[in-house]
Amino acid sequence: MIDLAIRNGWLIDGTGALRHRADIGIQGEQVVEIGRVSTARTEIDATDQVVSPGFIDPHSHSDFTLHANRESHSSIRQGVTTEIVGNCGFTNAPLSDQSAAATQARMRSFTYEGPIDWRTFGEYLENIESGGITANIASFVGHNAIRTAAGLLGDEEVTDSHLRTMASLLAEAMESGAIGMSTGLEYTPGIFGTPRELQHLAKELGKHDGIYASHIRNRDAKIFESVQELIDLAKIGGISAQISHLNVRHDTNAPERAWERAVEMMKKAQSEGFDIEADTTPFKHGIGKMTGILPRWLIDEGYPEIAKALKDNLVRDRLREDCDRYWRFIHKGQWHRVLLQSSPHLSEYNGLSFPEIAKLHKKDEWDCFFDILQASGPEMDELILVGELFAEEHLAEMVSHPDFSLGVDGYTSVDKGPLSEVTMSQHPYGGHIEYLAHHVREMKTISLETAIHKMAAKPANRFGLKKRGVLKEGNFADVVVFDPANVRTKSTVQQPRAYPEGIQLVFVNGTIAVKNGEHSGSMTGKVLRRMS
Repeated sequence: MIDLAIRNGWLIDGTGALRHRADIGIQGEQVVEIGRVSTARTEIDATDQVVSPGFIDPHSHSDFTLHANRESHSSIRQGVTTEIVGNCGFTNAPLSDQSAAATQARMRSFTYEGPIDWRTFGEYLENIESGGITANIASFVGHNAIRTAAGLLGDEEVTDSHLRTMASLLAEAMESGAIGMSTGLEYTPGIFGTPRELQHLAKELGKHDGIYASHIRNRDAKIFESVQELIDLAKIGGISAQISHLNVRHDTNAPERAWERAVEMMKKAQSEGFDIEADTTPFKHGIGKMTGILPRWLIDEGYPEIAKALKDNLVRDRLREDCDRYWRFIHKGQWHRVLLQSSPHLSEYNGLSFPEIAKLHKKDEWDCFFDILQASGPEMDELILVGELFAEEHLAEMVSHPDFSLGVDGYTSVDKGPLSEVTMSQHPYGGHIEYLAHHVREMKTISLETAIHKMAAKPANRFGLKKRGVLKEGNFADVVVFDPANVRTKSTVQQPRAYPEGIQLVFVNGTIAVKNGEHSGSMTGKVLRRMS
């Protein structure tokens, strides 16, 4: 007699094949029977429900919040059983004594108050594992963490000694189970990464058969050069590469057909034998760093000096002209497209658009922007904006493209308590549901079978997650049971902190993590190391 049987559901196995009725039998951590399943100790009736593999987020930042939310409340309740973290160059390891303070500040900003007593990447993964987690985690090692641990805090000269240290840190991370290395070349400190530095690391990454994932340098005026930089690094290192959230923001001076032409570059590299793919996000709205629009001449000074400089009205006047980068629609005066996710020092503005902040603050939007940065001082790099970034037509292009996995670019959160107060975005609470409810059911952009393939098997294959992403005998029992007609997000831009409806059951490694929308308290998630 097996442990558990899920009966009478519509099986969508993750491969893209059409749904069919089948029972699923689970024994321990594994799926052991599909089709006609023998008697089980626990029987679950899934009539009229879809039974699918657990969703795998190919681009998550849940490592920002995992230590404060090991139960992964907002993501597990959406059916997300595995998250690929360590994206955009940011990871909580490796650390040096010099770089640990900045990581501690970031983790404190996401309400974690415990010790940061690891230094190597391997020690970091062991810390996650020893404390228990509900969902599975696989992680890149971040370029930002590597270069700061090597003593590169800004735009200093990169010496041979720095290169050797960075290569050693990357090698340790890969040998400890990182799936690859990520970069965030549009933000500090990744923006300071030199071609020589990145090429050196790409070659080291190639020695370990790792994947290179990149938040590329630019996705508007210089998108083609930025995509080419990634392709060149893939060629130099002999590595697979993932273009993180490859999209083009609306009205940001991108060339004509910028996204289509960038994808054509990716396809051309594929035709030449290089393994390059991409992922995307579900919402018109996205999150980004407040410091992202600041020019290099100011960023190079460091955050404490930036805060001092912002006291000078002449500096502010110059910035009004020179902040034409990143979310370039801000420079065009489209402040209605931007709201402040969270500011610990001016919390009365959290969740408000900049026209609303300007009205309350009795200043114009630029001065409000500068005042918020100045108030945060050395911590200004943790300030997050929510922006209306994309047109519906562009979302449909990205979601439907066969080379794109479906991610969210958010982090796991909770609906109440301190962590909820720093979460002013829909992404944690409804991103995965948005694919199922909006893009599949409402817009009919893709079929449900295709969506689940791009949310499960495709990222599992992409990142080497063995025996996951497909429901078949012998694979791990990461399973979601949901109502396809009624699954929906209750989260909105104005009121984001709400869990979804329609997710009936979620299993992680054979154990129920969610039942009727409620968390079971289980902690059966695993750290999925590259070699495992």
